Amino acid sequence: MLVFRSLALGLLGTCVMLLAVRPPYEVRITQQTVRAVPAQPPTSASIVDVAPSVSHVQVAALLHLAAGEHVLAIDDVAVRDDVEAGARLAGIAMGPNRFVDLTVAGLDGSRRVLVLFH
Repeated sequence: MLVFRSLALGLLGTCVMLLAVRPPYEVRITQQTVRAVPAQPPTSASIVDVAPSVSHVQVAALLHLAAGEHVLAIDDVAVRDDVEAGARLAGIAMGPNRFVDLTVAGLDGSRRVLVLFH
């Protein structure tokens, strides 16, 4: 019983001391103005899973680019046009546990396409 009283008095003294030395604070209420911010198109990502029996020629057909979309970069290396993008994509060594990261841009914004090879 004596230990419990000592513990209770110690905790009570600690609480009083913490209240006595707390820093002063001030409550302020301010008004915030709401500004209209133009909506940015969300950046999306697509994953294309490629089977082992798919050839280099078929990989480009699996990307499903929308009208007006172009490949800007392959594995974060910029390409000039669609011809260079196709040539670089055809030259990629396909193999198990390999992936290629494409950056595609169009009228609606940019998106990432991850091509996984098995």
